[in-house]
Amino acid sequence: MDPKVEGQIQTEWRWLIAIYLFLGGVGGGAYTIAAINSFLGEALEPSTIVGLWISFPALIIGSLCLLADLGQPTKAVLAGMKPGTSWIARGFWIISIFMVVAMIHTWLALFGNAGESLLRIVAVVGVIFAVSTMGYTGILLGASKGITFWRSGAVPIVFVISAIVTGHFAIMMGLVLLNTPEALEALRPMAAEAAALVVLEVLAIVFFLQMASRHPDPRESVERLLSNKTFVIGYVLGGLVTPLVLMLLLYREMVGTDAGTILAMSGLGAALGLMGGLILRWGVLRFGALPTLNVAGFEFRRVARPKEPKPEIGLLPPQ
Repeated sequence: MDPKVEGQIQTEWRWLIAIYLFLGGVGGGAYTIAAINSFLGEALEPSTIVGLWISFPALIIGSLCLLADLGQPTKAVLAGMKPGTSWIARGFWIISIFMVVAMIHTWLALFGNAGESLLRIVAVVGVIFAVSTMGYTGILLGASKGITFWRSGAVPIVFVISAIVTGHFAIMMGLVLLNTPEALEALRPMAAEAAALVVLEVLAIVFFLQMASRHPDPRESVERLLSNKTFVIGYVLGGLVTPLVLMLLLYREMVGTDAGTILAMSGLGAALGLMGGLILRWGVLRFGALPTLNVAGFEFRRVARPKEPKPEIGLLPPQ
């Protein structure tokens, strides 16, 4: 135990977990947007195809990052044990089922001869598991009782909305790379969708930070987060404000605008939005402050585990 001179932040979950959370969100978000757009007419059909192509690989790569962080990938199958009591086990099955459904949907839509009714049924089932995958990551953080910053009902909401935004931007980036007349035609309604989703994410993150600021320990995390240049510049300005401005300009000025300008604005906005989604997850993980313990009027802080054990550190004060 150390006196609470300066609060300590957790050091166990870093970039690999942030990448896993990010790619899991991209996969779930891209699938959700692809499935929804499949109900909205032929003009958005390219976005459905690109979204299906993105979802499964993003989930696979994200899962590999999680396995790399575990340190013992061969024991990953044990993560699915006891789903009745463990959120990790529940997440294992949610993500596994979602990957299977996403793979089936991709095959039926691109290579099979399935009817429209079957594709709609698969899409609805897939969206249910996609949203569950996006929300699970926030629920998992909330189940980590040692970090009060994460124990908020707003965390799953923020993660779901951010995942849909990043999945949407991933599809826009795919349409830019595809660079066909059909892809260009789909970018204008996609820009309108992106602007609305970014506004929704702004409202969600403001709500989350306001809730966290009501109590001392999570307030400390909020203060550290908002004073960090990477978060403020990379996420707030680069990942929210700039993409929002670009999407609004793209939607208003797209008629009569040359293809090169459309592709440049779409690609830049999508890249910045994806970068912001990754930084958001890194920031939420990085600045989770360890809780304060009040004993007889004294405040103590549980410190992060030292990388190298030191013999002078013990449970009792020095004699």
